[in-house]
Amino acid sequence: MRQGFFALLTADPLRGALRRVEARLLEEARGEALFLVPYPLRDLAEAWRLVYRDLGLKRGRVLYLRRREEAFDPEVAGQVAQSPLVLLAAEGLPEFLDLIRESLLLQALLEVHRKGGGVVALGEAAGLLGEAAFYALEGEVRARLGLALLKGLALLPKVEERGRFLALSRLVADNPDLVGLGLLENTALRLLRGLGEVWAGEVTLVDAGGAEFTHRGVKGLRVDVLSEGERFLLPGLD
Repeated sequence: MRQGFFALLTADPLRGALRRVEARLLEEARGEALFLVPYPLRDLAEAWRLVYRDLGLKRGRVLYLRRREEAFDPEVAGQVAQSPLVLLAAEGLPEFLDLIRESLLLQALLEVHRKGGGVVALGEAAGLLGEAAFYALEGEVRARLGLALLKGLALLPKVEERGRFLALSRLVADNPDLVGLGLLENTALRLLRGLGEVWAGEVTLVDAGGAEFTHRGVKGLRVDVLSEGERFLLPGLD
């Protein structure tokens, strides 16, 4: 049985920066994919579906959610669980988190992974899958509980933007049981059975596991910068 995986793609499919990676994911799923988005992104997801036809998409569906009740609908959850490749996107991350948290839909995403499929988060939605989720509010980067599909991780797209690396580092320093992963724009990262694989772009890993904490701050914070082709071990992904 094929191993399930999670993947993070921090690029808009319409721009084509990760076409090679997207084509590879579609090939592994034999040309079948489901886009799972909140209602305001329905038209954009339809545009992505059309673009993916040129990359090998043979059967593509768009499933959009209006209300939290839909995330508890067994029929909706069943559609997600049967897909070999689910692509998540979101607009307004706190609202999307509240939409699907602790729902049948969330269990369906875990079922996709268990059955050997792929769960892929696009763009800012990459920050939803970990135990901590980052979002912008009034010009600042804030953090709250994520979906915890990837335990032990805190994920932050667009880490190159001002203030984002600092926000990731502070969260990891305050929560040394978490490993932080910051992803540059146009980065593709696959997470498979405790192993991270950088397929494109660049990933910054922040780990406070061996750090020394003082009353003034933290020393010895580990920061690794990983580029395309590199692999690295991660906690909690077994």
